[in-house]
Amino acid sequence: MKHAILFLVSIFCFNSINASLPEPTLSAAATKTEQQAILKKLGRRPDFFLPWRCESIRSVILERVQLSSDRKTLKLYCNVGLAQIAIRQELLDRWADAVREKLGEAYRNCAVRFYAYNIPAERFIPNYFREKNARDPRRESTPSDRRPLVRRTDRPLYGRGLAGRHIALWGGHGRYYHEEEDSVWKWQRPALFCTIEDLNTQEFTSRYLAPMLENAGAAVVMARERDPQPEEIVIDNDRSTGNARMETTGNWTEHPGGFLWQDTIHTENPFREGTVLQAGIASGIKPEITYRPRLERPGEYGVYVSWKASPGNLTNARYTVYHAGGKAEFEVNQRIGGSMWVWLGHFALDSTSKIVLSAPDNANAGTLSADAVKIGGGMGNIARAGAVSGVSRYEEAARYWMQYGGVPDSVYAQETLSPDNKDRKQLDYIDNFKGNGDWCNYIRKQKRIPLDLALGLHTDAGICDSIVGTLTIHYTDRCRTNYTNGKSKLAGRDLADLVQTQIVHDLRAKYDPAWTRRSMYDKSYAEISRPDMPAILVEMFSHQNANDMAIALDPAFRFDMARAIYKGILRFLADRYGRNYTVQPLPPSALKAELVGGDSVRLSWEATKDPLEPTAAPNRYRVYRRIGTDGAFDEGREVRFPEIRMPLKRDGKPYSYRVTALNEGGESFPSEIVSAGLAVDEKGRALVVNGFTRVGPPALKKDGNGKILGLDLEADPGVPYIRDRAIVGPQQDFNPLSPFEDNDRPGWGASSTESAGRGIAGNTFDYAVRHGAALLANGLSFESSSCTAFEQTLPVPSKYRLIDIIMGAQCSYPSRYSIYNQSLINRLEELLEAQVPVVISGSYIGSDPDIPADAKKLLGYRCAERIPTPYDTRDDLYRTPAFDRLQPTQDGCVVAADYLPTTGVRHGRSFLFGFPLEILNDNSLQDLFKQILSSL
Repeated sequence: MKHAILFLVSIFCFNSINASLPEPTLSAAATKTEQQAILKKLGRRPDFFLPWRCESIRSVILERVQLSSDRKTLKLYCNVGLAQIAIRQELLDRWADAVREKLGEAYRNCAVRFYAYNIPAERFIPNYFREKNARDPRRESTPSDRRPLVRRTDRPLYGRGLAGRHIALWGGHGRYYHEEEDSVWKWQRPALFCTIEDLNTQEFTSRYLAPMLENAGAAVVMARERDPQPEEIVIDNDRSTGNARMETTGNWTEHPGGFLWQDTIHTENPFREGTVLQAGIASGIKPEITYRPRLERPGEYGVYVSWKASPGNLTNARYTVYHAGGKAEFEVNQRIGGSMWVWLGHFALDSTSKIVLSAPDNANAGTLSADAVKIGGGMGNIARAGAVSGVSRYEEAARYWMQYGGVPDSVYAQETLSPDNKDRKQLDYIDNFKGNGDWCNYIRKQKRIPLDLALGLHTDAGICDSIVGTLTIHYTDRCRTNYTNGKSKLAGRDLADLVQTQIVHDLRAKYDPAWTRRSMYDKSYAEISRPDMPAILVEMFSHQNANDMAIALDPAFRFDMARAIYKGILRFLADRYGRNYTVQPLPPSALKAELVGGDSVRLSWEATKDPLEPTAAPNRYRVYRRIGTDGAFDEGREVRFPEIRMPLKRDGKPYSYRVTALNEGGESFPSEIVSAGLAVDEKGRALVVNGFTRVGPPALKKDGNGKILGLDLEADPGVPYIRDRAIVGPQQDFNPLSPFEDNDRPGWGASSTESAGRGIAGNTFDYAVRHGAALLANGLSFESSSCTAFEQTLPVPSKYRLIDIIMGAQCSYPSRYSIYNQSLINRLEELLEAQVPVVISGSYIGSDPDIPADAKKLLGYRCAERIPTPYDTRDDLYRTPAFDRLQPTQDGCVVAADYLPTTGVRHGRSFLFGFPLEILNDNSLQDLFKQILSSL
């Protein structure tokens, strides 16, 4: 209001004044009249501020000026809008030049300085962007020399990454108990554009950002359950679930203050209800505990461990996870982080899996502590009014995970809201946004985990005709306060600036050149004002705006958003601690697995260049192997060059491989998967090509003018990366004029929630193994290739009895994907001329609008119609809402067979199917290849 009044006063007082500036002299005193004339000349909103207005919800407004008596310095005092934009020295220099030009020759030597909060604008420049002699030492710090909470000992120490760093992380909101009116469990945010903020932020944090930080070497502590697995097994000395059990070796004694599992928890702290085991380390028999979960359902499970911290505990206690593919080794510091769930990782576990706690071989003193091990995320078991939420713990708000994880209620329970406590019925709701900040301090001070920073991911509300964009929030109390260690809270603003700068830079380069850089708020929000460390919130985009949501569900966008945040964090911590950094690489590309002789396979691939990050080049790789169709990947082997030859048994089993890229900054996400296998009684060889590389958001629904109305799951549900648990149901309201009333009636974008928590399956990049197994069953050895590698090199035609090209749900939406590019058409033309049998299958191979006409002519088919399919609702396979009914278009082309409600077309020695062969069960897929081979 104060700024608004000043603005109105400026209009009435100065707009009618047309006087010229007095000619200043070196000896003249700066008068109030002269300062007012300068202000009038420049205007409250100078033109040079205009390009930066979009960055702040408040326009940058010039409020007053101050000219020194010697006329050598002119100070321009601006409103809070100046403090909310990205300040750089070159920007201030440019503004100062514009001021001097505007004021005229008499001021050409005047030093011009800008202020916000009565603070020089130079102070808002992050240290990262300053010259060495202009850095603020109060934003620099020394990293903790404490041994990290947890680290993998069978992985490199990423010295130019985040090794030794500890990061608190959470995604906004989650399901909570609402007592005020209806006494029900409900989502904190409305279901809009097929998702809910409560789950969408979890997708960003758990699937993308947390793994990136951990791949760089960081230990990530999360305020919400991160494992979506609804099954849970607890193994404990007090009480285990199911058939799980503990086996001890050595002299263990029982002590109070440990975890006790209960199927329903009310107000109890489960880490105070049970007991914990302890054993001294001495010569002779070393203490050891084996935790056996005895899983009935093999699958992917998160593994948590726990202990009771004590000054005499080992700082290098060893946990070894024996999973379906091998073993993973961890070292934990048991002097910190006790009586809480400590994350080790996701693993493929089966009935033989186990977790072993032991002391290192060279340990000869100290104490080993053992409490419960938790496998899987599980279902929520914190009761309100006698009832639990009924959803997985992954879907619940942070407040319930904190209670289950041993946090005292004094940290997360807000008991004194107002003198009359009239808001008591909303306590759970308030806990969810106030508890996170206090939790960070609890983790750092009471648990002694040396957190380096805290970050919460949210999405914002707001509707506009373009992109709402990205907002960051920090807290400096207008630069008036410091952290308890005396360091400046402007370090938090630096973090907010670096993260937002990276996000906007990367998204403008890859998605929208006009991606909006919003404000950097300095706000007293509990999530970031209470932590005694640099802490920020990132409002990534607007969940209420159709233009933002048109790309927000795109897995590639999620990856790039998370990667930008990770890079911002990496740069901030490297700068704060005076370290060099390297960004972890992108996943390798152009994989292929080639059979060599009769006893080995040659794998080759290419490094993926990151055009946005020159340091992200790999210098070595890790190759992972899996045996069979139901096996799990091993822990991999490190190689220096993008090629390796590995032995291969002639046992009729498919062997699969994936590759990650490494450098001094960390490990990339995995590549797509290629497979190979040798038939016991070989009757020939086949090549399987994976052309299904698509991941993308649901189809857009637009009006006649091209305006985006929303997302249409029925037309095309999109293709998630592996699985998307943030998709909650189809959009129901496509009317831009529908107003928001409340969370139950949110207006435009309103969506149903029948899929909440379950989500939909996506592209696993792992289909060559099933096709290959079917070929092996027909006596054909096989090798496989990514489509990129296949396009680059023509296979030797005489080498193969069959080439099988998987197109799955590949189509030209988003536009970065295609079915037949010119390189692939060239390869197909060469193969058909050589009379090599080719099988092509996929949901859009006839109907995709961007298929070149010469491809259809070459293959001799067209799409007669699209046929809806009941397979759209399968929980274990990407969705295929419709198939292509193919029709021959040339002489010599015939309907090869009827499958499901569609057909296959044969053209010479090529076979085309307008549906993904992956929807067939194993026996049907084997029979199909048998028929094809017998017809040749």
